[in-house]
Amino acid sequence: MRIFPIITAIVVGAALYALVLERDTLLGFAQRTAPAADQADAAAPETVAAVTEAPAPAVENAIAIVAMRSQAREIDNAVILRGETEALRSVAVRAETNGKIVSNPLRKGAFVEAGQAMCVIDPGTSQISLQEAEARLLEAMSRLPEAEARLLEARAQVPAADAAIAQAAASVPAAEAALLEARAGIPAAEARLREAIAGVPAAEAPLIEADARKP
Repeated sequence: MRIFPIITAIVVGAALYALVLERDTLLGFAQRTAPAADQADAAAPETVAAVTEAPAPAVENAIAIVAMRSQAREIDNAVILRGETEALRSVAVRAETNGKIVSNPLRKGAFVEAGQAMCVIDPGTSQISLQEAEARLLEAMSRLPEAEARLLEARAQVPAADAAIAQAAASVPAAEAALLEARAGIPAAEARLREAIAGVPAAEAPLIEADARKP
């Protein structure tokens, strides 16, 4: 495997990237480096003179700083890039019902205010359904006083019903006693019935005898 062509391709790609996309940075670095070197050469005699006249503490690793004022200017060689803008966040707006939109649509990306109508949907048959529901509501509300009157009447009859229930509950012991007395008299009644049944032949004998004497 040949590694040198790969290294050469990487170096060439990095150089093209720096020349094309980072050209402004390279030019700025070159402009800052040249004045810094000139000023350092020009300031060298003054520094020597200052040291000769008045001794000062030595400064190690001195760095020359050049202040540049930022100015807007046209660049001959510019890199034109194409991009696409995108909103930070998006909101999906949906209607609660289906229908035909009869209002003019809003422009994409238009600003809207609170309470502003986004679209108007054709009511169609929903308006008729709404009117029917409102009519039924009015009818139910008109029947409400009658229902309330019936409720008051029924509540007024509750004490009488409670009194009748209490009276019936009080008469239950007497009815139970009469029932027990009637049940106790059943054997005597059955005995009298048997006695009467036993006396039927004796009562029929004179009748038969009388029928026999007839001419």
